[in-house]
Amino acid sequence: MYPLIEIGPFNLSSGGLLLLVAIIFGVMQFERVAQQRGGAPLAEHAARTVMPALLGGILTARLWYGLFNWDLYSRSPELFVALRIADMAWPGALIGGLFAAWLWGRRHGLAISALADVAALTLPAAQAIACIGLLLSGEAFGMPTSLPWGIELFGPLRQPTQIYLALAALLSWFLIRRLQHREYPAGTLFAAYLALQGLTLILIEPLRADSLLLPYGLRVAQLAGLAWLLAAIAWRRDQTA
Repeated sequence: MYPLIEIGPFNLSSGGLLLLVAIIFGVMQFERVAQQRGGAPLAEHAARTVMPALLGGILTARLWYGLFNWDLYSRSPELFVALRIADMAWPGALIGGLFAAWLWGRRHGLAISALADVAALTLPAAQAIACIGLLLSGEAFGMPTSLPWGIELFGPLRQPTQIYLALAALLSWFLIRRLQHREYPAGTLFAAYLALQGLTLILIEPLRADSLLLPYGLRVAQLAGLAWLLAAIAWRRDQTA
């Protein structure tokens, strides 16, 4: 674990640095893939959507984390605007980013479904990079385990949940790239991405030791994953009806 990277007199958060790299990579890929799939018009739509989606994702990632850690955040509301990379949650980021992009796209007449498919082709690779940052900084750590591939973190050997998440993201990226060569209605690739994200959270979240919890031990991310999976299935049924 390398939570801080020393560069001369500067100490940089490894998790924050890899998250920044993931965002820059994701933005570049988003516009490049849009150009490949829809030429200059779709690339222009992608460029106009990036900033609203990023802002929406960042705001709701922090809001999501704060609301489900209300005991701490209600006592210190300034944490909602603090520069704390660790205090963000991926389900909130995805929901907020998508909602902001949808609102912006609808207001300006952009190709929302086509852009959603472009996002499905670019987000998984960016997520894999961010997950390596989680591993380096010790975030999203797993439950204690006796498995031979466990990693030593905060004392005992733990499930390498960050690696699981990275591998799941890469598998999603591979599968969605295979799907793009077939004829499907616009939005199908994003529905597949949403379903894969849902399965990832449902299967991996129980292995985490730092999950956001609701009463009775319900894991917030698992509920979000279930909702995404059901939404993708419902969308697909509507398309084939």
